[in-house]
Amino acid sequence: YITPDIAYHRTKYARGYDLLINVFGADHHGYVTRLRAAVEALGNDPDQLEVRITQMVRLERDGEEVKIGKRSGVFIELADLIDEVGADATRFTYLLQGIDSQQTVDLAAMAAQSMDNPVYYVQMAHARACSILRKEVEVGFARPGLEGVDLGLLGAVRELEVLRAISEMNDVLSLAVRDRAPHKVITWLRELASAFHGFFHDCYVFGNDVDPELTAARLWLVEAARTVLASSLSIVGVSAPEEL
Repeated sequence: YITPDIAYHRTKYARGYDLLINVFGADHHGYVTRLRAAVEALGNDPDQLEVRITQMVRLERDGEEVKIGKRSGVFIELADLIDEVGADATRFTYLLQGIDSQQTVDLAAMAAQSMDNPVYYVQMAHARACSILRKEVEVGFARPGLEGVDLGLLGAVRELEVLRAISEMNDVLSLAVRDRAPHKVITWLRELASAFHGFFHDCYVFGNDVDPELTAARLWLVEAARTVLASSLSIVGVSAPEEL
């Protein structure tokens, strides 16, 4: 059972990689020591082998647990799960929590086109930003360049919440890489989406009672939020639809 893995790791070292990251299920915890010993026996540095243990995921359909087991021969292939709920929902849902946390996933909730679905909630924030930018074109608003806009006008609570969330992007990504914790990106994306939804509902970008200078400042805020949402979703392998 372990022989093919030993050979595979040997080729990785031979190809010059200086850091190998394995992700094992919790049921393979006892496998780690043997693999490290094999790597060292081949003359390689076992400290260059990093093993992350992920807890199991419990699937539910219509409130009933989907029983999965090797002995029973009942299982769901990842390809089938993607066919049922979509690649975006699958990836996003599995990244909602750290791999050291057990997770229960409801298949119907994963596929739901509603704001209760975390991936839909974040993608909707991006779609709403795109809708505002489309309206800018439709109404023919002449937005000045960034250097000609007074961003100091952005002082409302909802505006500051969006700015604060945007400013956290680099720190969040750095922590996610350092800790091998992509769920931190997802947690932050949900916070950014929440801030933007609040802005969308409370801060009008266009209107007779909105000063054109404030409109310009808010449009640049929307542009920034849209860019950050799209790029961050791309980082975790999730699409950023312009319409939902």
